[in-house]
Amino acid sequence: MRIKSVQAWWIRVPIEAARQHRSDFGQVTTFDAAILRIETDDGLVGWGEGKNAAGSAGSYGALVHMLNHEVGPQLVGRDPADIGVIWEMLYNGVRHD
Repeated sequence: MRIKSVQAWWIRVPIEAARQHRSDFGQVTTFDAAILRIETDDGLVGWGEGKNAAGSAGSYGALVHMLNHEVGPQLVGRDPADIGVIWEMLYNGVRHD
């Protein structure tokens, strides 16, 4: 079994006024998340969700772009059961000696 495709989307869900709250970063009016879909060559599909760090200068557009164009291509063709190898690649892959 190998990873066949990786696709990410940015979702923004409005929060109704009665449920909004104020954080250190201002009024929270939406719930934003990056949604990730990974499919294997035998049809198994996995879903994930991630958020930017609170107060992060990064945007969900940047996060989704990174998942679709940087991380995703590195995952395609790998065995999803090789968790240690994948973790090492993701964690240390951008580090320099």
